[in-house]
Amino acid sequence: MAEDDDRDDGGETPQDVIQQLQTTGFFEQIRDLDANIKRIVGDLETLGALATERLRETENLAAHLLAVEAILAVILKTHPVDPEAVRSAIKQMTAELTGDPDGSPAVRSVVDTLLSGIKPKD
Repeated sequence: MAEDDDRDDGGETPQDVIQQLQTTGFFEQIRDLDANIKRIVGDLETLGALATERLRETENLAAHLLAVEAILAVILKTHPVDPEAVRSAIKQMTAELTGDPDGSPAVRSVVDTLLSGIKPKD
């Protein structure tokens, strides 16, 4: 009678279902899936750590560039340069690389920012 209580409408006991799952390799597939998920988690953690390191390196590079720009801005106040000569140099150095006949727009923008508002010391 207790055995009848374990049967569902299909007449199979839970043990029968478990046996069928074992026979079809279901539990082995679940173990493989679990191992793959753990591997993916590990890979994502590694990727996250690498991304964080690249961010630190980028911030460090940006800090160095801003420091150099600040020093250059001070130097330009006492030793002005001809803006057109700088723009000409940008064209010569970057036009071919960028495909823009005026040279790199990004470089021009940085130079324009550095040269704007910089007035020689009286």
